[in-house]
Amino acid sequence: MNVVTTRNTLLGGFLALLILIPSSGQSSTERTGDMLIGRWLFPTRGSSVDVFKNGGMYFARVAEVDQAGVQNYGLEKNKILISNLTFDGKVWTGGELIHPKTGTQLDVELNMADPQRITVTIYKGIKFLHKKFDMTRQAN
Repeated sequence: MNVVTTRNTLLGGFLALLILIPSSGQSSTERTGDMLIGRWLFPTRGSSVDVFKNGGMYFARVAEVDQAGVQNYGLEKNKILISNLTFDGKVWTGGELIHPKTGTQLDVELNMADPQRITVTIYKGIKFLHKKFDMTRQAN
C-alpha cells in the first residue's frame, strides 16, 4: 500500500465514523452549560441548592438547610434562590438572587473553577462592589 492509498483509507474511515456517531441535538455550549446542574453545598456545608435548567435558563432551589442557614440568611427549603442564569460559554450570568431574609434583589454570576467547585459573585448593579464565595458539588 502506498502513502496516498493509506491516507485515503484513513480519511474515508474517519468520515464514516463521523456519520455513524449519533448527534445529541445539543450544541457544545448547552452541554458545557449543563455541567452546572446538580447539588451544590454552601461554604459551611450545612445548606445546599439544587441547580436545574428550565427553558434554556438555570435556577437554584434550596435543597437542604441547616440552623445557621435559617438564622443568618433566612433560607427556606424548596425556595428558588437564584433565577434566570444564562451560559455564555464561560460563565453563567444575567441571573438574579433574591436574598431570602431581606428580599433584596442582587445580580449573580457563577464561574466554574473545576467540575467540583463554582465561585458565586453577588453584586448590586456594579461588579466592583461584590461578595464572592465558593460552593462545592455534593458527592453522589
